[in-house]
Amino acid sequence: MAFHPRDAFILHQEQIQRQNEGDEVDTSAEQKVHIDLQRLTDTESTATITFSHEDHTLGNPLRHVLMQNPEVTSAGYAIPHPLEAKMLLHVQSTDYAVEAVAEGLERLAVICDQTMKSFDDCMHGTSLEKIKEES
Repeated sequence: MAFHPRDAFILHQEQIQRQNEGDEVDTSAEQKVHIDLQRLTDTESTATITFSHEDHTLGNPLRHVLMQNPEVTSAGYAIPHPLEAKMLLHVQSTDYAVEAVAEGLERLAVICDQTMKSFDDCMHGTSLEKIKEES
């Protein structure tokens, strides 16, 4: 089962709602992650993607994973304003920027899954030596 950043956000919102029974927490469709794509040039190798309801928690790891891709020549993100719930991701690649972002999100999901598995193994008594052997 792949664990995606948007799923983490939804789980986080549900956890907050359970903790604050009686308080109103908005987990409606307005709070879910929306993605908006803008191309800065006529080519498909450069794109700016807006992620609503995301911040540095997704931005920095995604930028790092994107920069590990040899086809990505530039990747960066910005939070326009701390009170505005959106993150802008700018990607430039030798091929299709959107495809590079999709691959980056998939790679980040795999990393999250591996981290969760390692954590669960450690919590259930699996030795660190066994985890290192599997890596």
